[in-house]
Amino acid sequence: MAVKIESAYLDSGFEWMRGNLHAHTSVSDGVLSPENVIAAYEKLGHQFLAISDHDNRTPLDALQRKTALTLIHANEVSAKGPHLLTLNVSSAVEPNPDRQVVIDAAVAQGGLAILNHPNWEPNYAHYPHELMERLTGYTGIEIFNGVVEFLPGSPLATDRWDRLLSAGRRVWGFANDDAHFPHNIGLAWNVAQVTGKGPQAVCDALKAGRFYASTGVEISRIVARSGMLFVYAPRAQCIRVVSEYGRLVYLAEDSEMEYEVTGDEGAYIRVECYGRGTRCAWTQPFFITKPADA
Repeated sequence: MAVKIESAYLDSGFEWMRGNLHAHTSVSDGVLSPENVIAAYEKLGHQFLAISDHDNRTPLDALQRKTALTLIHANEVSAKGPHLLTLNVSSAVEPNPDRQVVIDAAVAQGGLAILNHPNWEPNYAHYPHELMERLTGYTGIEIFNGVVEFLPGSPLATDRWDRLLSAGRRVWGFANDDAHFPHNIGLAWNVAQVTGKGPQAVCDALKAGRFYASTGVEISRIVARSGMLFVYAPRAQCIRVVSEYGRLVYLAEDSEMEYEVTGDEGAYIRVECYGRGTRCAWTQPFFITKPADA
């Protein structure tokens, strides 16, 4: 029996949709009104947007009638502990020092919970790693947070992601602007394989892991079958396959890559596509199953 790859991605019957899940307005500590934030993302050509004001669920129904963007209700739970993004919630989730309570409340509403900017702050530990390991039920973490480019710490958190994945946690990686100012808009986004209309369809794709995260590189094709993985990113200059604990197992200095899984990679692999400068796109992990007698 051959090594199997478990992939969240679809081969057909979907539309790629791009959007940002983390943006603040003048309702909390952003400088732009909700209307101006939406207009800025419309100008970028995004197709969905979550307004995630701090500890406040900004009403979007009236705004939705004035835009072609799919707007997603959200709030960033900030008070009393590390920041946590709740998506597609029917009401603002109350801050609780026990972030497990916050996650459970978001999930009970049918929403998603995402741990924000784990490597923010001078100690690179807005989220202590033992807390990330202890919490359950969250959909994923921000592996890139745009605003932290301008703050102490690191905007990247793929190191945290690999540690969680290597410990057996199935969590997805998100890239978001965390926009507070105009120059924060358009730094990062997520591109999802959506099979329907409206915010629920977008969130269903995100929850299932049918998306990639990006800071400027497009991935147009992701196919995994029969122990082979194919990725095509038209403007990528190199593509890397990463396995457990961040170990590099394959490098293609090209815009496309075909990789045969050997079973020696560990429990998963994921793909990074690098473009000009520091631009990158990250697939979600592909989980590997070896034959019982391997």
